[in-house]
Amino acid sequence: MPMRLLCRLCCTELPLKLDDQEEIQKCELLRSAGLIEAELPPVTHERGRTVYSGQAIVMRVTPRGKSASSENAGRAAIQDAVGAEPR
Repeated sequence: MPMRLLCRLCCTELPLKLDDQEEIQKCELLRSAGLIEAELPPVTHERGRTVYSGQAIVMRVTPRGKSASSENAGRAAIQDAVGAEPR
């Protein structure tokens, strides 16, 4: 889920280089939503798959991204608390 990556990016020293194809794809979504600033590698399409040819470099999490991350963390904490209650 892209929001987990966003939360991780908020707690990581930036800039950060990412090699993992799935994480780069999530960065593309986060960047298009205006939640991060990142340089993404060129894309090729092989056998119906999107393949990134290189690393993504996440430069910063935007203020909008930090806000979305903290809102998401709050929701996750509430869900954990509700799930932990005895029935």
